[in-house]
Amino acid sequence: VFGGGGALQSLCIFSSTEGPPPKTRTTAGPEQGEAARYGRYLLIDSQGLPYTVLVEEAGAVGERAGLRKVYCCPVCSRTFEYLSYLQRHSITHSEHKPHVCRACGKAFKRTSHLERHKYTHAGRKPHQCPICQRSFRDTGELAHHQRVHTGERPFQCEDCHMRFGERNTLQRHIRRKHRQQPPTP
Repeated sequence: VFGGGGALQSLCIFSSTEGPPPKTRTTAGPEQGEAARYGRYLLIDSQGLPYTVLVEEAGAVGERAGLRKVYCCPVCSRTFEYLSYLQRHSITHSEHKPHVCRACGKAFKRTSHLERHKYTHAGRKPHQCPICQRSFRDTGELAHHQRVHTGERPFQCEDCHMRFGERNTLQRHIRRKHRQQPPTP
């Protein structure tokens, strides 16, 4: 991110050979020369949120020759290969809910969420489980339900490696089993 006078204040650096993307880091003074070695940086504003774009040389095995852009969210430091992905993601940090249900007035951040919500008023559940014939509003709910039949447990605890069928069950497990208890007086 560029500050007053066009000075580079922070940047998001990502290379597929370095593992997961690091958090945004601040550069100032002598480090600015170091930052310049990584490539060219642009400041773009999307929906009122500034973010950095790193244009780096593609050099990893399997990458096309040339330059590759990495777009970095200024709120959570998550990186995206495409600007449109970052713009879509930035909605999650906004409180703005422009899509309003005409039937009940409930507001949503995304059109797709409003469309799914409309099914509650119509009682429409077009996605049916092929095993038990139970119906669901969308494919996500159906996929979630099908774990009951398949036994799939895609959410794993990093501490004890237990697996869970639902993210909220994993989160509850972590709170109960792995968070340190406050000292007893």
